[in-house]
Amino acid sequence: MLEQLFIDKGNSFLAKSRDLRSTEPLHSLKLMYIAKDYFVRAMLEDNVNVRYNGYASYKDIQKEAWDLGLSIFGNSCGYSGVGNSISVSDSEDSMGSWVGDAIVKSDYWFDDIVGYDYIKEKFRVHMVYPMTRDMPFKINASNTILMYGPPGCGKTFFVGALSNEIPEGDVYYLDASNILSKYYGETSKNLSMIFSKVKENKNNVLFIDEIDALSMVRDSNDHVSNRTLSTLLTQIDGIGKADINLIAATNRPDLIDGALLSRFNSMLYIGPPDKKEKGFIFELEITKQIEGYMPTLVIKDIVHYMEDKERGGLRYTGRDIRRIVTNVLEIAAIDYVVNGSFCIDNKLFYQMIDEVKPGLSPSILKIYDTFKV
Repeated sequence: MLEQLFIDKGNSFLAKSRDLRSTEPLHSLKLMYIAKDYFVRAMLEDNVNVRYNGYASYKDIQKEAWDLGLSIFGNSCGYSGVGNSISVSDSEDSMGSWVGDAIVKSDYWFDDIVGYDYIKEKFRVHMVYPMTRDMPFKINASNTILMYGPPGCGKTFFVGALSNEIPEGDVYYLDASNILSKYYGETSKNLSMIFSKVKENKNNVLFIDEIDALSMVRDSNDHVSNRTLSTLLTQIDGIGKADINLIAATNRPDLIDGALLSRFNSMLYIGPPDKKEKGFIFELEITKQIEGYMPTLVIKDIVHYMEDKERGGLRYTGRDIRRIVTNVLEIAAIDYVVNGSFCIDNKLFYQMIDEVKPGLSPSILKIYDTFKV
């Protein structure tokens, strides 16, 4: 079965990565990213068992890859907050810990982002202008936005930039999968506590990542999931009265219960980057990942070469671009250690683009056509 092949290939690369962890950490990290890509592909398959196995494998490897990357390169990305693992239990101590860890921080503002004008304006109209402008009227509808689109296209990045645009309030990050509990009623209690905390300030924003983990289409035989979904719907219904803001993100909008979808006033598609946006992401990643040296590159030629590879409906994501930049730096680092010299030029980027195939196929992108508005 082709879908299961993604899981098997991912596990194979992960095993190779762990074998090389102590002797060749750079190569180990590269293999780990390849494994993660296979698990992401499995998450987008129609087979339910494969999809959840891929999701479980991806979550297991996520922190492992991050820790290995930090051990090799250090925390030079200049960006924290979004993507932290957050675990919430029913104790007050853990809630206090969640609050401290969950506040989103970013080095970027909307004006720093090239392109994506429609997305930035949507956030401004719904969440920034009502707080920062003296408007002649007030919209009484609750501010609820669902961001959907393929993985690796920057949903969490935009929320990070939004955190700097919000005055006198915080953006709280919640990974939906991390508050799920095997104990009856605990997940619902966690949700209620989190919403209560966010509602303490009307300018706060709650960002729920992977909301599909909490809101699968209802199953009459799954009472725990139905209870969780009911609690989530009740909390969202109370957002308008509290005057706070909710953003949710998902890679699979087709799996979300219709009652929950109807609670979002705006559905915002975050798709793969176009030419201008690819150039921005390349420059952003090169600046973030390199410290103390800046290569001379013609970014527009790199983007043009990449777009030549996008044929037959295939598309690169922002995550693909990040991995290409990482691979280029790994090769340069190895060259320097082995040969005492290195060269980071357009030719090396072309080589890495040849090795990293576009992560999005037409069949994957077709999932989102139904939801585009």
